[in-house]
Amino acid sequence: MVEQATGVTGGATQAQQAVASGRPGWLTFFAVTAIVLGGLVLMTIVTELGSEKLMNAQAAFMKDNAGPNPLREVQLDMQEKLAAATRQGSGLLRALAPLGALAALGLIAGGIGCLQLRRRARPLLLAALALGLIYDGARAKPVLDRQFAVTRVTQSSMARMVDAMGRRTTPPGAPPQQGQGPSTEAVQQFMGTAMNFATLAGMATALALIVLRFAFLIAGLIYLTRPRVRALFG
Repeated sequence: MVEQATGVTGGATQAQQAVASGRPGWLTFFAVTAIVLGGLVLMTIVTELGSEKLMNAQAAFMKDNAGPNPLREVQLDMQEKLAAATRQGSGLLRALAPLGALAALGLIAGGIGCLQLRRRARPLLLAALALGLIYDGARAKPVLDRQFAVTRVTQSSMARMVDAMGRRTTPPGAPPQQGQGPSTEAVQQFMGTAMNFATLAGMATALALIVLRFAFLIAGLIYLTRPRVRALFG
């Protein structure tokens, strides 16, 4: 009887070791990505909550050190408009911050637990993925609206900065110089094209990140509910 009990215990131990060492690669992928995503969500929450204060501090610093030149005036105006742009949707984002923090902590703890195949890690990660899906869905529109407002302010302000720099380098009434580098008009055209590209790239990046996060959260929910995955956690 003792030998049989020992054999059963040894077999169970070997089975547990086999399960631990044979963790599927997709489970590792979802667990590690959940940990990384949780950290990014926490950083995003801190950045969004502090962005308005940072913009106001930068504007106050520039006002204290402002000189009588058109370029500095454009920079001050840009800082004020950026601060106003970051206030768009700030109330909703602040209200969603506790939900995002809870989801982020669940992603981190659940991801670590799934790497170790802990029994409670799978339902914890499932709950965190579901909370993350609700959080990202609720904040998608205000985040895109804020990004659009910021890029629009940046685009218009940069165009004014190029014009102000042209006025500083070219004395009033001076004729255009030939053969001494590109003209102010050419520089403005180049900067306008670059700013339009940056605006489109910024919006496309923000939209792509939202889509990728949705795809990961949904795929993780589907994967963790598979029978084979449930069996790994006992």
